[in-house]
Amino acid sequence: MLSESWRHYFEWAGNTWLGTTIRDTVWAFPLIETFHLLALAVLLGTVLIINLRVFGLGKRYAPAAQMARQLEPWMLVSLGVLIASGIPMAFSEPMKCFESISFPVKMVLIVLGIAFQFTAQRRWVMSGDAGAGKAKLAALASIFIWTAVGAAGKGIPYI
Repeated sequence: MLSESWRHYFEWAGNTWLGTTIRDTVWAFPLIETFHLLALAVLLGTVLIINLRVFGLGKRYAPAAQMARQLEPWMLVSLGVLIASGIPMAFSEPMKCFESISFPVKMVLIVLGIAFQFTAQRRWVMSGDAGAGKAKLAALASIFIWTAVGAAGKGIPYI
């Protein structure tokens, strides 16, 4: 749960035009959540394809570095959709997010995941030496972080 100093921000978010419109429109939240979940599926799919390739699994005709370069645009678009859809979802139910232990965990994991994906993961996997220990460590960490993001998001209404 977040500290009380954040309460005013979350109350403000719920009272914005965006928050009230989504909350008061029957179809808005489910539609936004559909795009959010589809983007999460694309992100996790690309992460798994690339990282399982680092471990030697999957299509052997392309090295992990090449697959990472080819799938990076999909990853970037899905991250953009996740952020663009996540903000209105959080604004529509801010007190649920404020009171949830999972929400701040998810936010920290997203920042960590993005930072890791575009620093260590990119450098070690795209170096072309996919069999190296660093690349495998990066692959394992990436799978863990992004799966934890999804799990923390799923826990927001419950934890």
